[in-house]
Amino acid sequence: MFFVKASLLVLLVQLTLTTHCHGAKILGVFPYPSKSHFILGRTLLKELAARGHEVTMISPFPLDKPLKNYKDVHMSRVMEWKYGIMKEMGDPELGVVRKLLTFYGNLPQAVKMIYEEPELNELLKSGEKFDVAINMMGYTEAILGIGHLLNATNIGFSIMGGMPVYNYHSGIPSPYAYVPNTFYIYNDKMNFLQRVMNTIVSLTFNMLVHFSHYPKQRETLKEYHPTLELNDLIRDVDLYLINSHFATESPRPHLTNTIQIGGFHLYEKEKLPSDLKQFMDESKHGVILFSLGANIQIAKLKPETIQNIISAFSKSKYDFVMKYEKDMPNLPKNIKVSNWLPQKAILEHPKCKAFFTHGGLGGTAEAVYNGVPMVAIPFFGDQRKNVADGLDFGYTIELSFTNITESSMTEAINEITGNAKYASAAKFRSDIYRNQEINPMDKAVFWIEHVAKHRGAKHMKPMATELAWYQYMLIDVFAFLAAIVLLTLSIIYLIIKTLIRLCKKSSNKLKAL
Repeated sequence: MFFVKASLLVLLVQLTLTTHCHGAKILGVFPYPSKSHFILGRTLLKELAARGHEVTMISPFPLDKPLKNYKDVHMSRVMEWKYGIMKEMGDPELGVVRKLLTFYGNLPQAVKMIYEEPELNELLKSGEKFDVAINMMGYTEAILGIGHLLNATNIGFSIMGGMPVYNYHSGIPSPYAYVPNTFYIYNDKMNFLQRVMNTIVSLTFNMLVHFSHYPKQRETLKEYHPTLELNDLIRDVDLYLINSHFATESPRPHLTNTIQIGGFHLYEKEKLPSDLKQFMDESKHGVILFSLGANIQIAKLKPETIQNIISAFSKSKYDFVMKYEKDMPNLPKNIKVSNWLPQKAILEHPKCKAFFTHGGLGGTAEAVYNGVPMVAIPFFGDQRKNVADGLDFGYTIELSFTNITESSMTEAINEITGNAKYASAAKFRSDIYRNQEINPMDKAVFWIEHVAKHRGAKHMKPMATELAWYQYMLIDVFAFLAAIVLLTLSIIYLIIKTLIRLCKKSSNKLKAL
């Protein structure tokens, strides 16, 4: 009897889950032309497809092999925008503020290219409808119009935690006293002057978003879809999936509708090609990975910089796997190069000893998850902030791009491999990252299905998102209280003044008598 009841219970649970989540039509909107950003969306949508949902992915990176329940809408033109902007952004001499202004100033052009893509326009004209659209936001908010036009409930997806744009329209509190700006250079342990700078940078960034970024996004959206209002689209986003975790960033506040799913993409196993596997397996002292991410082409660095890197590697006892976009003849035997590397699989290998990285969140998360210490060479964006956290947590050392010499590279290799404290700190953070209350992929899928079932998540959305900026900052309240205080003081002043005048009159009358 017990087994019959148990079987019925299992059947009931299965039926409930099937009713709850099976077979939703889900749209992935990841048109931003960065492979590392796309990989996050692809991993999530592949998992949704594997769980029976019908998935359509809008991106510049179609799958190499067809996948059941997964369809691509290919964005090709937006890649042209990327090559132009990355050439300018890759200049190490360009300051942080100038890079941000350059980057955000060029984003409307990316939105225009996205809305002019032939395959996207075919989809918009097809009449097809979706249940949910997962939108990579933070750069191109105008793309929220795509999900709206296809009848989908929009979900926001952030590639990192603490993005100022996300904080602005999700209502996440970001006190400048201890929450460092994602695009600046501090961790949360700021002294007085650093808090001053963090406040100035954060306020400036918020003003940039409010008075420049959003108006340009709004204008671009109107150019292609005049009936859509950007503010309405943003307000209609109830839930945000955020690729962050306190193992890799300083702790910060979150709200009920901001779901942290950091590490969700790390559970998917990646295989090493046979030649690379053999190279790593046969390494006597271990392997060090050198990769500056998907957006920085090492082959385009100055020839002397490349020569300094190769020279330092050739004289080391370690073997090196290096992302390099061109053929490199006469390589030393301990160096292997490729224009594409299965980074996650390399970092998972037990013989991977260290990782030279640009400090992007994707590579940082993969290294921390696998307990691999890092030498960081940051360029722009969130990289300096990630490096600041890594320095504080103890698993990173920093090397300036302007100081890449043979001796500085050699010193970095010796320090990161010879001092056990870095590997120890990385393993400690790895244990924290892995020891989560629930598999972050399961968490992400649950909340996507939750939104699909309920056609939104208004019940999770804080009122902060409905307030004007002056209401959120309590400026109207403080102004009202200040007015009451001033009125009260004025009344008291007038009463005292009147009493003094009356007393003087009385005194004069008495003197006259």
